[in-house]
Amino acid sequence: MRIMILLALHVALLFANSYDFTESKYVSAVGANFVKKGHIDVMKNKTIITYKAPLHKKIIKTDTNVTMEDSKGKLYHLKGRANFYARTFIDIMTRLGDFSKLKSNPDFDVKKDKDIYYVSFKGDIANRIVKAEVKIKNSKVSSFKMFMPNGDTLEITKQ
Repeated sequence: MRIMILLALHVALLFANSYDFTESKYVSAVGANFVKKGHIDVMKNKTIITYKAPLHKKIIKTDTNVTMEDSKGKLYHLKGRANFYARTFIDIMTRLGDFSKLKSNPDFDVKKDKDIYYVSFKGDIANRIVKAEVKIKNSKVSSFKMFMPNGDTLEITKQ
């Protein structure tokens, strides 16, 4: 029984992508940069983003819902448009962070110049994210930066 559980965990980890990251968010309206540190676990049907600093916060995305958990363990379930846009945004982040999903994606076009991939989005996503730049090192994504229509940017640097 113990061997079966270990084998199941090992198989699950093969299909999961996880890494520590630093998030740098520039908010144009206030002209300020905010930095957070965290960890992301991308599994087949769930993505969990856990911020460790400056405040603990967990975001759990499934195929249908986004739930946020604050530092005290209180859960907040997003609904309606907020849920839809949060799921879409997290989905784009996970695809930009995975080199194998970067080049073969119907939601965006990709152009390469040296170790940087320039991503332009299609459809409704283009209204939310103007473009992205993905830096590659040793055939793996080392960081990506998304540019929003309002001048905000969000950069994820893998640790």
